[in-house]
Amino acid sequence: MQLIYNLTGDDTLRFVADISSSLDKIHTISGDLIIGTRQILTEYGLCYMTNSKLSEKYSSRYMIEHKLPDKDIQNSPSYINVKKCNYFENDVNYNVLGFDISPINVFLHSPFDVMKVDQNLGYTRDSLQLRVTSMETVTEDEFESGADVKRRKCRFQHENNLTHFPIFTRNLCQQECRLNLVFKICKCIPHFYAKSVSNPKQVCDYKLLKICLGQNKDYFAKLYYSDNKSNKKIMAECYCLQNCVDSMVSIRTKLIMENTNALVGGTSLLFDMVDLPKERLIRRIIFSFQDLLVSLGSTAGFFLGFSVMALAEFFYYFVLKIIIVILIRRN
Repeated sequence: MQLIYNLTGDDTLRFVADISSSLDKIHTISGDLIIGTRQILTEYGLCYMTNSKLSEKYSSRYMIEHKLPDKDIQNSPSYINVKKCNYFENDVNYNVLGFDISPINVFLHSPFDVMKVDQNLGYTRDSLQLRVTSMETVTEDEFESGADVKRRKCRFQHENNLTHFPIFTRNLCQQECRLNLVFKICKCIPHFYAKSVSNPKQVCDYKLLKICLGQNKDYFAKLYYSDNKSNKKIMAECYCLQNCVDSMVSIRTKLIMENTNALVGGTSLLFDMVDLPKERLIRRIIFSFQDLLVSLGSTAGFFLGFSVMALAEFFYYFVLKIIIVILIRRN
């Protein structure tokens, strides 16, 4: 993977002056805005991602060389990491420049997660118009500190428990399940998974990639297989929590806009909101540990006449006083 990375290069690494004069540098624009674009390492190999709210650690350079991407482009006053859709804005347009006439494989996913290997829009040389619907999940301010991961049953991206990825997302967790499943069956992992970990696994050679992965590709992609005898789905071992903050994007229709690349200078992705977002899911703590203490105290006080002062006196007379008496007698 290091060799592929060195030979391929990162076409987002450029100076601000190159943007208007060179089309061989991959970048994304929307009107007068330059939207952050980074090269990432995926199960499809090296890809480019734009308009993401994931940490910069999720980049090909960090996952291969353990270095953060260069930030030359961020000196531009028109640079932004994420373009948010205005509530009254029906169309959101992204012009992805730098691919020339080469076909690209497009993935649409949440800005808080990564692509899924089985949810691509296919290869295209032309621009795409997608009619989409969206709903987001947010958290209240005290949500993270008010409950641990086990109780809230979700993770923030910095609460990482994965071994091969620098951040946590649900889809990355499923990728790690797939990685472990491949290692369990083939005794090695494909080269496109990051190896900059404390205990790297053996990388598959070409023959194993062709034979072992080829024979089990459906099982690896879906993380389950159908038993012909019982006609049941046998699931692989994989338990992944939800993202605490997320966005759910659904595609209604896809339209290919032919012969439009020359107008925008590259492949254009136009997102047409079918219905403006009307719902937002909020993760909120409705019963905290403090609420539990208050509830127990009030219940004990009502039925037993028990209070915090009574508990302190009980502790003093039956614990501390006995210890003090024993120490005095010993002396």
